[in-house]
Amino acid sequence: MIALQICSLIIWLLIIPFCIGLLPVCLMKEKERTPGTILISGYFSLFALFEMIGIPVVIFVVYDGFTTLTVIFAIAAVLLAIAGAAVTIRNGKKGYHLNASLGKSWKNISREEKICFMIFFGIVGFQMFMAFTRASFDGDDAYYSVQGVVAQQIGSLYRINPNTGRSAPLDVRHALALIPIWEAFVGRMSGIHSTIIAHSVVPLILLPLTYLVYFQIGKKLLFRKKDMLPMFMIVMGVFQMFGNVSIYTNETFLLTRTWQGKSLAGNFVIPAVFWIFLCLFEEKEDSKDKSIGLWILLACINLTAGVSSSLAVLLSAALIAGLGFLFAIKEKKFSILVKAGITCIPSAAYVLIYLALIYL
Repeated sequence: MIALQICSLIIWLLIIPFCIGLLPVCLMKEKERTPGTILISGYFSLFALFEMIGIPVVIFVVYDGFTTLTVIFAIAAVLLAIAGAAVTIRNGKKGYHLNASLGKSWKNISREEKICFMIFFGIVGFQMFMAFTRASFDGDDAYYSVQGVVAQQIGSLYRINPNTGRSAPLDVRHALALIPIWEAFVGRMSGIHSTIIAHSVVPLILLPLTYLVYFQIGKKLLFRKKDMLPMFMIVMGVFQMFGNVSIYTNETFLLTRTWQGKSLAGNFVIPAVFWIFLCLFEEKEDSKDKSIGLWILLACINLTAGVSSSLAVLLSAALIAGLGFLFAIKEKKFSILVKAGITCIPSAAYVLIYLALIYL
């Protein structure tokens, strides 16, 4: 039984997101098609798909909405994963390649860099061990985690008050942020309780994903001093370990409330926006470049912001607008502002739906 549950987690948390991530990276340059980029892209695409399917279900399916969402999303996710694998295999026959140079890079770096990377891996491993064995609890769990439990056990989506257990009108304030429901979905597919997924399994996924985003940022910032990248990652790991100077810091949320939407927004979504624009800033806008995949991924990041928190939608859209304006000035092209605006369409739709549910 435990072996089957572990296999299910591997399928839904690693294999399917990775295969889905093959779709957007096929529209990027080969140097961006690394395993880390594929997995990050896969999770943003997965969360975007979950949000697009989940919001209509939450709004229109009053009874047993979780089962409806589970069936539709599972089918869609599997189909996208198959499509990603099929496209990659088909393109591989035409000279398309993934950037699987990790082993070569490890052989080519100096001994000092290897030691620094090992120290960083030790830091991340320690954080994951502590997150798994010393799961923390806070007052918000009485609401957020319970919504996932309600969905998994009763099937209702944001129509039961977690504090009383009674039926209630749709909780508009939280109904569009579906991270607890995604955790319940993973629990349903693996046969594991939603609370265990949130507190014990999700940190083992989101912690490495967060550091993968920081790693991508470091590669862009230190492209002329790549030997400093291991030290950059160590500094980021130490910052996370000793960032609990307040209950409101993103470091505190990452290590003690990893499964909550605010942690996903502050540690995964917002840094990813900076990473995408760092990639775009080094691109030259000509016909030979493949930047369309980055813009598509940016739209998926906006949708992922909606999965995490309603406020994150506004933050990500504002950040994209500001960075898009700077990028347009740098390239002296108005079309960049148009592209940035198109990627913010999901945010605008999210806000309109939110306002409609409140006032109509």
